[in-house]
Amino acid sequence: MRGAGPCGADSLVEGASGRPRTALRLATALALAACLSAGSPAGASAHRFKRACSKPPAGRAACMAERLEIGAEAPALAPAGRAGARPGRARSAGRRAGVLNEEPFAGYLTPERLHAAYGLPAETAAGSTQTIAVVDAFNDPTAEADLAVYDRRFGLPECTSANGCFTKLNQEGNAGPLPANNGRWASEISIDLQMAHAICQNCRILLVETKGEAFAQLGAGVNTAVAAGASVVSNSYGEPEAPALATLAGSDYSHPGIPILASSGDCGYLNHLCPARGTGAEFPAGAPGVIAVGGTSLSESEGVWTSRAWEAGGSGCSTVFEAGLWQSGAAGFSASGCGGYRAVADVSAVGDPNTGVNIYDSTPEEPGHQAGGWGVWGGTSVSSPIVAGEFALAGGGLGVWNPAATLYSHLGQAGALYDVTSGADGECAGASICSASAGYDGPTGVGSPVGLGAFALAGTPASTSPPTITGNTEQAEALSEHQGAWTGAPTSYSYQWERCGFTGAGCHPITGATGAAYTPGEADIGSTLRVRETALNSIGPGSADSAPVGPVASDVPAITGPTEGSGITGAGFILEGSALDTTVKVTLGALEAGFTVISPQRLEVTVPDGARTGRISVMTAHGSARSRASFKVTLAITSFRPAASPPGSAVSIRGTGFTSSSTVAFGGTPAAVTFVSPGKLRARVPAGAAAGPITVTNVLTPAGTVRSAASFTP
Repeated sequence: MRGAGPCGADSLVEGASGRPRTALRLATALALAACLSAGSPAGASAHRFKRACSKPPAGRAACMAERLEIGAEAPALAPAGRAGARPGRARSAGRRAGVLNEEPFAGYLTPERLHAAYGLPAETAAGSTQTIAVVDAFNDPTAEADLAVYDRRFGLPECTSANGCFTKLNQEGNAGPLPANNGRWASEISIDLQMAHAICQNCRILLVETKGEAFAQLGAGVNTAVAAGASVVSNSYGEPEAPALATLAGSDYSHPGIPILASSGDCGYLNHLCPARGTGAEFPAGAPGVIAVGGTSLSESEGVWTSRAWEAGGSGCSTVFEAGLWQSGAAGFSASGCGGYRAVADVSAVGDPNTGVNIYDSTPEEPGHQAGGWGVWGGTSVSSPIVAGEFALAGGGLGVWNPAATLYSHLGQAGALYDVTSGADGECAGASICSASAGYDGPTGVGSPVGLGAFALAGTPASTSPPTITGNTEQAEALSEHQGAWTGAPTSYSYQWERCGFTGAGCHPITGATGAAYTPGEADIGSTLRVRETALNSIGPGSADSAPVGPVASDVPAITGPTEGSGITGAGFILEGSALDTTVKVTLGALEAGFTVISPQRLEVTVPDGARTGRISVMTAHGSARSRASFKVTLAITSFRPAASPPGSAVSIRGTGFTSSSTVAFGGTPAAVTFVSPGKLRARVPAGAAAGPITVTNVLTPAGTVRSAASFTP
């Protein structure tokens, strides 16, 4: 990974089968990054990185965004099919003018790589019902536009206010007025939005912007997000806890049944790397109703993803809040040294800027400065919206009073979580609150989710064999779903058919397609189909997807185009399309053409004598189709006059593609010819000419011999 710190591996993550999982493996690393800016951790690193937000006054929060300062010499990630380009040179589709870096940086994390690392689907049927809220201070004036650039660059579905996917509200829950602009918090907002959408690509996104960075204001923003319908809320900010914040923990950061996530911090164990900020576990991460998300370092080698605790990630024992039973009873919790108090973190995802994510932000940090554009970002600012997106893919809190309990119920299950056991974020007399270890530990909590199993309720149905689909993937022919095998004794089943891309990716629910059978329509042609089966018991639901089938074909013909878009009359060409095997007639312009069926996708067609440039039409037993583009006839005889005359008389020949090299024959007998223009020749009927077609032969391009459709009579 370009620019990342060195990493190795010391244990494997195993799936339910006991075989090693390549989705994510625990890594051993040497010294990793530390912040070099004021108020940030200090130390040696592959690159410098800098906090976006400076230390706030007491009672206020700082955003957790960390930007990697790579340098102008680093190559940018080139678009497909292009060589690497340097930042500030290559232009990216949809980018905003005037930014420093116009392309993503090579080697760092993209949506596709995040999904590969954590074994995630890009979207789920449950995700389409979820709204991920991100709560931040101040206004980012380019938030939606920057998300659009990110989505276009990485091929994500659009998420805009116009299509209903994106919503921006102020602290009171209104569309305006918005708070004052702030370029440093704008960087945080870009991270939060782009990470949430990168993970759950069919979720709705809600941005709540508060008047300022006071905890009372940010807490009010969380309440606004929940009131506006958020099913998951991410908060990428914090400061060391204080007893005065206990009231806010109950009034603003406790919403039973809704996952409220918060960054664990970027200054190590009890903020020891940032002494100017004070010491202690982070708030709101340590609040009892919040899921604290810690940071890891993440890298990949030959398809194997590796991870360890990030040395600047936040952790610590609260001195204000007690631990819930779901945490205090977890395997390994007693080794944390927190006793009966709350421990931070609960779960983890990538946070190290040296193994960071590409983000696009076109708002300058300070007025008059140049906007960065593409940059590599990290911090537990990245970790929190990633896990929020994972919760949303799995359907949110699923009715659990404190959704953190669901994560803890899967502790030690290698098929759902991998247990980070290397790395540390400080020194704590051998306790696991600052050092990754087996079972629960402070820097990484229960570990990092692999797939969506960590978000399922214990005892809910679990798939042991996925559903299958039978039937012909043809338009108007019914497909049937066949039930998979489940544990948990399901009492009922439901179904949702989904339309996917040609390769089976990019699936979207089909409105109304909720039965065990589905008949593909015109909208499905060219797409693959799959079905999501949901099994329900008294505890809750479990879901499994079938393998995609198709793509869907159609008996109604379609023309995609000839392999050659031009030719002379009498020549053959290949016509491509679909459902062409029952073709009964082919025409070029107004003339019928000869053809041979090669396959349902290919016909060999002969350009008819006398043809002019025009569109190709096909008629089959099931319908007809017409080409979008015209086929260009390059050499042809379209007419001649008179139709009969004696030897020695002149005949005017009309057509296309004639040259000064053109020769003419009547019934096979050569004739004297005069070149008039590319569309006209004048020839004299030779003595001994027989009745039959007139032919024209070109030596120069367009070369070849063509003949008239009608016969000439001497």
